Amino acid sequence: MDWSKQGRARIWHDGCCLLRKNCSSEFDMWFPTKINRVCPVSFVLGVLTPLVLASVTLLLTHPHGAGWLTAYAVGREKSGPGGSIEALEIPLASPDGVFPDRTARLESPKWVFEDCSESRLARFFSSCDLRPVERRMLLDERYWSIASNCIVISPPEQLIWSLSPRSRQQIYSVLSKNPANFPQCYPFRFPLQGFNQKFKDSGLPVQQVQRILALTYTNSDFLCFTDLQAVKAVLRTNEFQELIEILYELPTYMLRLRINPDSDIEAMIKYWGKGGREKMISPMLNALTKVPGGTVFNISYLLPPFARLRLYTYPYTWNDPTAARQDCFFTSMNFFNETPDTNFFDGVYTAKVLHSDYIQIRDAPTFGDVVTLVNATGQVFHVCVYIVDDFVFTKNGVNPEQPWVLMKISDMLMIYYPNDKSGHIEFLRRKNLA
Repeated sequence: MDWSKQGRARIWHDGCCLLRKNCSSEFDMWFPTKINRVCPVSFVLGVLTPLVLASVTLLLTHPHGAGWLTAYAVGREKSGPGGSIEALEIPLASPDGVFPDRTARLESPKWVFEDCSESRLARFFSSCDLRPVERRMLLDERYWSIASNCIVISPPEQLIWSLSPRSRQQIYSVLSKNPANFPQCYPFRFPLQGFNQKFKDSGLPVQQVQRILALTYTNSDFLCFTDLQAVKAVLRTNEFQELIEILYELPTYMLRLRINPDSDIEAMIKYWGKGGREKMISPMLNALTKVPGGTVFNISYLLPPFARLRLYTYPYTWNDPTAARQDCFFTSMNFFNETPDTNFFDGVYTAKVLHSDYIQIRDAPTFGDVVTLVNATGQVFHVCVYIVDDFVFTKNGVNPEQPWVLMKISDMLMIYYPNDKSGHIEFLRRKNLA
């Protein structure tokens, strides 16, 4: 499925897709079948965060296929087993101007060419569409640091600004293959026709927007931007703050349940009351049927306490020493728990519970099911909780600057698609809820 055809003027980067460490062999042994490896630390979405509007080609192994991933218009209602749902998009961003990968984004640029000899690198620069002065600058070994396994170039700011989109694409596409080149590995991406629209209503002066545009290049049918440190040097403080808010907006939703006197309340109670909570939510739902003309009701009140308290909040704002460590696995496994089980900080323990207490499902997902993203090698690299109508409750990584949110599955896939753009989704259900 080509997500770019949604026509959303959204921009994310995929810095979230960097592993802090490899999965342990101990953890791996618990999953001999399809769900055979789960990354114990999830993705470090801090040191890296929001996201990528990318052309995702995920192989969805769920029997409903790609078609069940519905793209909703803002405010559109859809009626299903959970009732009639109204979705309101909220462009969530930290008001403190905090962005998780600040250090990696703003350090002086260093281009790491791994396993590359001096002559090979010189030939590569000769093959790029560089002006003579740019080529001389890149071949000037005063900017080089040569090690046994790599060559590191510290490009001067003048060169960063002078590169054409074509030469920038040629160089950055090579740099993107090495995780040491963080900005190029995880660029901000815009739809090709969405850049100007994205900044149209911003507070940035037109001339500054054009300066940012001059640093972009195309890659995989998207417009990419990586040189945040260069832009920071030319923007005023308030302008840079505005840019950060635009780049790091997280697409999340407020979901509201529409209830009328003729609503099927018993079906709603059965759907939303999973985990032994039917008696807790039935008084309110029954009472709402008596509102003349019907009403809408924020579904956050129907979530278990763990999720309800965290929704739309950032870990760094919590007075909880463990909050910063609460990643996607911890969040998903504790979804129904009144008291969070800190054993889920342990990847091996989490894998055991997934293996013993959950089953893979083939029918349509329902409230409380665990959504797992599996890459081409069978590794589960992200988990979240299915809520309703293809929306999930998710914590995208372990970084304290990443909030707990409700997202569309399609938006979540844009964050986590592997670099090889292949993988699939699997749905798990607790055995005692099956």
